[in-house]
Amino acid sequence: MSIGERIVQLRNDKGVSQGQLAQILGVSRQAISKWENDQSSPDTLHLIKLADVLDTEVEYLATGRKPVYEEAPIVVNMVHKVDKVVEKVVEKPILRKIVRVKYVRNPLEYFLLAVISLIIGLILGAIFL
Repeated sequence: MSIGERIVQLRNDKGVSQGQLAQILGVSRQAISKWENDQSSPDTLHLIKLADVLDTEVEYLATGRKPVYEEAPIVVNMVHKVDKVVEKVVEKPILRKIVRVKYVRNPLEYFLLAVISLIIGLILGAIFL
């Protein structure tokens, strides 16, 4: 099954026309038609949007393989005391959020540094000349 056939199948399952899909993705209806007839392929950004609109994965659209996700096993430990269950401990995987911080210097700091360097240079130049 080609990428075009997968797009047609998913679009029909979703009940969306080529024109509606083109409007959602911001491309022409002819572009959708070319993708479906395998005359061209969507670029990466359109492939990501297409997967989002059609409720599928990019990997499935691109390769035809459904991605396999492995879920971490949930560990259940039972603590027994006098033939009664006292406590049930469930350990779940910890998800950590990655935060990227972009450090940007204020241009005014560079200007002040340049002015101070100029003044120091003029003073040193006047002393040693």
